[in-house]
Amino acid sequence: METYRYNTLRFFRVQFGLPARMPLEWCVVRETSRAGSELRLGVALKGTGLYIDVAMRRFFSQVDIPLIERRCYPAERISRGNDYEYRSAEGWSFTCPKHYICDIYYPARFSRELLAHSVL
Repeated sequence: METYRYNTLRFFRVQFGLPARMPLEWCVVRETSRAGSELRLGVALKGTGLYIDVAMRRFFSQVDIPLIERRCYPAERISRGNDYEYRSAEGWSFTCPKHYICDIYYPARFSRELLAHSVL
């Protein structure tokens, strides 16, 4: 299992069938509801209100409505040992292990390697 393949914007372009000319960027998503606020890792489709929620494996729109607010903040990815930190200019940050994306997507995509592993 090659973790580095999953840690690229190209991986998301292929996974979600995005056009080659559509610019992408890492982002920190701040989601606020009555339950509180949460920071999540995302991939923003520049120039649109759409982003991919990495953990949820789906598209969402940035919104500000009475029940929920979702805002994307473009982020720089910084390598910190075994982790990546995604930090926005506004100071929002999301830190996760380098294998985070692989852990989410590896068992969701068929590969010959998958046949040799137990998937729990």
